[in-house]
Amino acid sequence: MAMWDPWREFSRIEREMRRWFDELWGIKERAEGKLPSPERAGLPMGRRELVGTPPVDLIDRGDSLVLRSEVPGVKKENLKVSVTEDEVSISGKVERTREAEKENYYYAERSYSAWQRRVPLPVKVHSDKAKAKYEDGVLEIILPKVEETKKGKELEIE
Repeated sequence: MAMWDPWREFSRIEREMRRWFDELWGIKERAEGKLPSPERAGLPMGRRELVGTPPVDLIDRGDSLVLRSEVPGVKKENLKVSVTEDEVSISGKVERTREAEKENYYYAERSYSAWQRRVPLPVKVHSDKAKAKYEDGVLEIILPKVEETKKGKELEIE
C-alpha cells in the first residue's frame, strides 16, 4: 500500500491550474515557471486593455473622500457614476474598431467590453453634494463626508 503524499496532490493541482490558464489565454507552449498573461498569449493590444476592471484609489482628505480611477481610452459619455451614502458605483464601456485595407488584403477587428465596479465607503457621504470630473483618462469623484454629531443628551434621573 502506497502512502498518500499531500505535496504530490498540490503539484497535480498546480499543473491542472496552469493547463486551464494556458487554455484560457490560448498558450500552446509554456515558458517554465511563468504565469500566463495576455501579452504572452499574443492577444491584440485592444483586447489586453479590456481585461479586468479599472483600479481605484480612495483618499481621505478630512472633510471629504476622493475616489480616483484610471480609465484611459474610455469616452466621457460611456462612463456612468452613481453615489449612495455608503457606496460608489462606476460603470463604463469600451468599443473599438480597427480596419486596414490594402491590395488583396482586408482586415477588420472589433472589440467591446463593459464593466462595473462598486466601492464600499468607510464613512457616510452626502451623495447629493458629490461631484465627478473626467480629465486625461482619470475619473475623480469628490465625496463630502456627513458630519457625525457625537453630542449626547444628558438625561435627568427620575
